[in-house]
Amino acid sequence: MKKIFYLIFITALTSTSVFAQTSADSVLRSKRGYVILPQADEWALGVAANPFFQYIGNVFNGTSFQDGPNVDYASNPANNIAIFGKKMIDANTAYRARFNVSSGLTIHKAAISRDELNPDASAPAFVDDWQKNSSTTVVLTGGIEKRRGKSRVQGIYGGELVIGFTSAKSVYQYGNSFSTDFNDPTTNNFGNNILGGGARKTQEKFGNTLLVGARGFVGVEYFVAPKVSIGGEFGYMLAFRTTGKSYITSESWNGTTNTTQSVKTEYYNNNGLSSIGIGVDNLNGSINLLFYF
Repeated sequence: MKKIFYLIFITALTSTSVFAQTSADSVLRSKRGYVILPQADEWALGVAANPFFQYIGNVFNGTSFQDGPNVDYASNPANNIAIFGKKMIDANTAYRARFNVSSGLTIHKAAISRDELNPDASAPAFVDDWQKNSSTTVVLTGGIEKRRGKSRVQGIYGGELVIGFTSAKSVYQYGNSFSTDFNDPTTNNFGNNILGGGARKTQEKFGNTLLVGARGFVGVEYFVAPKVSIGGEFGYMLAFRTTGKSYITSESWNGTTNTTQSVKTEYYNNNGLSSIGIGVDNLNGSINLLFYF
């Protein structure tokens, strides 16, 4: 009887141990026992060399709703780095957000002849004209992500909202001023700064562009180490874009008052056209490197 009781006890203990080992093994671990996949309440932070933002840039510029790059690192990653964040709600669900803020300034300088009543041909004088172009773009996305899979390869899918804003302007400074002696001063042509009637631009403020869109995505994450993944995704977006008024400030000579006059005019890019479009990101998206903690 004692032997039978002892055998039952050993069998039960062994069964319990085996069950516990099986339950523990259901959580994917590394050889050292570290949990590989993200768990509830964990955060993720990463960067994306992100062609998705090039696609957004094309949408802003009106190039095309379908003119996006391929799944690859951007040709100039310095201009396409996006911060990527997630908050795991459970092992298969996460809130996610991305943002990108880019700002640029280009300066062109041109040397031209100084306007003089009695120029010295043996010692010509020069002055500089300047063109300064600046722009700022902000893109924010937020959404929800689902995942499935029990191995290091995890499928992801979900949706996100996209909000973007861009602004740009050009400022001009001239070495030769208007005067009674020089009603049409020598001016460098930077492309479109010289207007008719002896006028020239001093500033052009381009209409601010607002972008609002909804994007679905699907992709894959591969965990190369515990809590470290690299992945790619593809997207499809419906977007609405609208652009406000642009303004040109110009200067010219007023022969009646013998003074330089400044005039501000307004116009709409593309005749004030707003647009809505839908298109795949040209099978683009992002290659993300993410760290979970």
